[in-house]
Amino acid sequence: CLSSDMEWIEISGIGKLVTYSRLQYAPVGFDEDLPYSIALLDYGKFKVFGRIAGDLPENEIEVGMQMKTIANRLPNGQLNYVFQKA
Repeated sequence: CLSSDMEWIEISGIGKLVTYSRLQYAPVGFDEDLPYSIALLDYGKFKVFGRIAGDLPENEIEVGMQMKTIANRLPNGQLNYVFQKA
């Protein structure tokens, strides 16, 4: 997706967790992060894909919960989104 036509936009406010998945296996380059959760938040006019913050206990994650999006810069300079409990 780094070579796709995705558009980076500033995210603010609160989104609703639509779905998430806890990964036990990861693509090459992400195996040191395991396990982690990927998710989709709904902001009404758009949806945002990212990772759930690693410090959020799995038993506190529920579809429909309110979350906020934080931009995160990776060690290689790339950006991703991390979701935290609102």
